[in-house]
Amino acid sequence: MIRVAAWSGAIALALGTFLLVTQETIIEKEGVGVDRAILLWTAGLRTPRLTGVMVDLTALGSPTLVLLFTFITFAILAVLRDRRGAAHLGVASAGTWICTAATKNIIEKARPTEVAHLVQVSGFSYPSGHSLSAAALYLTIAIIAGSHLKSAASKAVVFAGAALLVGLVGLSRVYLGVHYPSDVISGVSLGAAWALIIAAGIAVATAKRAQA
Repeated sequence: MIRVAAWSGAIALALGTFLLVTQETIIEKEGVGVDRAILLWTAGLRTPRLTGVMVDLTALGSPTLVLLFTFITFAILAVLRDRRGAAHLGVASAGTWICTAATKNIIEKARPTEVAHLVQVSGFSYPSGHSLSAAALYLTIAIIAGSHLKSAASKAVVFAGAALLVGLVGLSRVYLGVHYPSDVISGVSLGAAWALIIAAGIAVATAKRAQA
């Protein structure tokens, strides 16, 4: 019961963040000024060396690397004969692409024009697809990996690493000028919500099967 409450609370927090940011920036447009101010401030930090680092970091949320890491994780789970983990990853991965395309095409927010784009992009801006994919994938991998770890310290390290990767991907999108901060926050929160919903569903189904 406690575990279900924890899952529910985490999902509510993630979804609530996405809805709040969407309401403030897309519907009411009250956060537009803050969005632009942070974007311009971040652009002021640009240097050739830092730009190179950010280009490398943003690739961690690209479709190519997300697919690559997904296949690698599938291979590892196959070796471990973790069918539940493989199914978990498969559903989370498929849903991520659908979720990204659906929300972008429904909201149709244009990308930033206040600063130069340092990488080539296409499509709509809200939510950040890189941030959404990174949050969904790395959190899902952390949850699956955590099920194979025994110590709380090891699990904490895995989740901290996942959070760091997601944060760096999100930061790189703003630095490179292709997303507003709100795009990134919404992407991270929606990606995390999706990963948590799938994880919670599998956990509940497994518990019921064990009781049957």
